[in-house]
Amino acid sequence: MKPTVSFKTLGCRLNQAETAAITACFTMAGYDTLPFGTPCDITIIHGCAITGKAEHSSLYAARQAKRIHPDTLVILAGCPAETLKETFPGNTSVDLTIGQTKKFYIPEMLHRLHPERYPAPPASHPAQPIPQFDTQRALIKVQDGCDFHCAYCIVPSARGSPISRPLSEIQEEIKRVVDAGFSEIILTGANLGRYQDGACHLVDLIQNIEAIPALKRIRLSSIEITTTERSIIDHMATSPKLCHFLHIPLQSGDDQILAAMGRRYDSATYRATIDYAVNRIPDLGLGTDIIVGFPGEAEQAFNNTVALVSALPFSNLHIFPYSRRSGTRADTMAGQIPESKKQERLQALTLIGETKRAIYAESFIGKEVEVLIERIEAAGNAHGWTGQYIQAHLSGSGFQPRQIVTACVTSATAGSIEATVKSCDDR
Repeated sequence: MKPTVSFKTLGCRLNQAETAAITACFTMAGYDTLPFGTPCDITIIHGCAITGKAEHSSLYAARQAKRIHPDTLVILAGCPAETLKETFPGNTSVDLTIGQTKKFYIPEMLHRLHPERYPAPPASHPAQPIPQFDTQRALIKVQDGCDFHCAYCIVPSARGSPISRPLSEIQEEIKRVVDAGFSEIILTGANLGRYQDGACHLVDLIQNIEAIPALKRIRLSSIEITTTERSIIDHMATSPKLCHFLHIPLQSGDDQILAAMGRRYDSATYRATIDYAVNRIPDLGLGTDIIVGFPGEAEQAFNNTVALVSALPFSNLHIFPYSRRSGTRADTMAGQIPESKKQERLQALTLIGETKRAIYAESFIGKEVEVLIERIEAAGNAHGWTGQYIQAHLSGSGFQPRQIVTACVTSATAGSIEATVKSCDDR
């Protein structure tokens, strides 16, 4: 009987991409992968440490795994293994911690620890393993690490300085996932805009992988302003494969708060970038991150954020209440905001975000969109995502997962669209 392993992934798309690669390594070593919550030999919690709450969630998942199956070997991997090293000697739910540099070699490590219990990975592979994803889009890690040292962020401590994968290695991985049937890839990294392999920067990387014939769509995860956003915008305006969606974190619309956060721009610079993008790319989908309740955020500072968010054509807002994080500068700052005030501000911006998302979706009624099929209903209808990152419900039949179809938008509700797979002229 094969040994069994399950995974619980918390946090960002980068973590999801890495879990896919780790899962593939276990498969090559002869393990069966089971859903998290199923009794199994090994449970890997690929945790997140971006906030204190995320760390607590990672440890809660470990306790949950032990309650389900007390004999499972619980491994906490990734960022929390780096940031909570002193915590684990007294934590009975975590059997083993494995940090960033070693988490891709867990099968080998387990075999060395208990060769009678855990199988040895093959000495050589005829081909690199294909990452195993939970979605119909392939997550491709191209970069790791960050040296921006924002006041609220632990990532530089957890993941280290920026480092990029070689272009040739990325190309080969993308060819493998495309050959496995994926139509869309998502490029991800801790600070994606800092990608650099010699003279090859992010735009050059995109241009090179666009040359892979069977690859249909390329999507970018979050990209920091002041990295390569203008060149990305210029390329996106003419690219036949790069999805028309940008996620550029704002965090605050108040210049004093931005300075306290250690962000590398002011509100005017951010506004100018967004104006440039929407003028270059019609129907651009635009996402952002906002932190409410950062230390020292007075009412006027929050109002400045509300004003800027209201003025810009966002289609997707991710809003987070500030969470104190030991090991960051913000944790010891004066002017900590009460939780009740954070929630009040969160709700106010959430309402603005929902309205903007609905207006954006409605602007596509009568237009054609390209939709990647993610899920097919029993009745034959399907769900998926447009290139602009709008959730779509499709009427029709004969859909296949990972297929990209052209559809006409007939209606929109609460930020998602209804569409039929036929020409808009035939409506």
